[in-house]
Amino acid sequence: MKRIFFYFSFFVFCSSCAPFVDSPFSDNLLRPERNLNQLSLGKIGDIEGDGIIRIAVFSDPHQNYKATDKMVFGMNKETGVDFVAGLGDFTNSAYNLEFDEFIEAIKPLRQITLNAVGNHDSIGAGPELYRKAFGPSNFYFESATYRYIFFNSNNLENPKEFDPQWLKDRVDETGKDIMIFSHVQLRDTDRYFNADAATLGYVIEHPRVKIIFNGHNHVYDLSKDHNTIMMQCGRVDGDEGSHWLLITVQGNQFCVTRKDTGAQTCETIK
Repeated sequence: MKRIFFYFSFFVFCSSCAPFVDSPFSDNLLRPERNLNQLSLGKIGDIEGDGIIRIAVFSDPHQNYKATDKMVFGMNKETGVDFVAGLGDFTNSAYNLEFDEFIEAIKPLRQITLNAVGNHDSIGAGPELYRKAFGPSNFYFESATYRYIFFNSNNLENPKEFDPQWLKDRVDETGKDIMIFSHVQLRDTDRYFNADAATLGYVIEHPRVKIIFNGHNHVYDLSKDHNTIMMQCGRVDGDEGSHWLLITVQGNQFCVTRKDTGAQTCETIK
């Protein structure tokens, strides 16, 4: 009897927050948008036309919709942004209603937006919901001198789509410089072991891999690993303001501006 009451209470609670299809656990979406990343790729123009690459980066909004609204408002005031990179965890439990609400929250963004998949987005029906809403979880595109790779790093939650060999192949096959966008930090020793760790280490240390972005850990951090810039974006959090990053790359200069504090840091690209 207690178990029946628990499930009843759970569904009443969920249904009071947002609508869903069938149940919060199904792989059906209410919103009609499909293949959003693929549609965005078709809109990307001459990223390096003025000699500067400008990328807005955010991560881990989870269900912080008020902070996400603030972030969207701030991004819409920026001019010249080539694209926005979301680094995943836009849900807590990968319920269909969370996917719907996130899509609704970022819909006002005026910039081209590409979203990586997070570990919270990869449980239950999450992988299928992500594929429906955004498309394949591993993909890349190119500008004049850079290849930009979005990598599904969620080995524990979705091992079927975790493919470090795919990432290595995409790195090896190009002569262009490379930026990688991933939810989990690729040197995460709590997740990656043996052959997987070796392959990801090879990628990090590769001379053409210049910058690797990640979220997941909810705190801002800028470091270098074998001279590769490791740019960790903190969490979109209403308690600390809307944390997101504005990145500029010009020649061998990488600069990041934290939009919650206004602090700017620049590093030399290897």
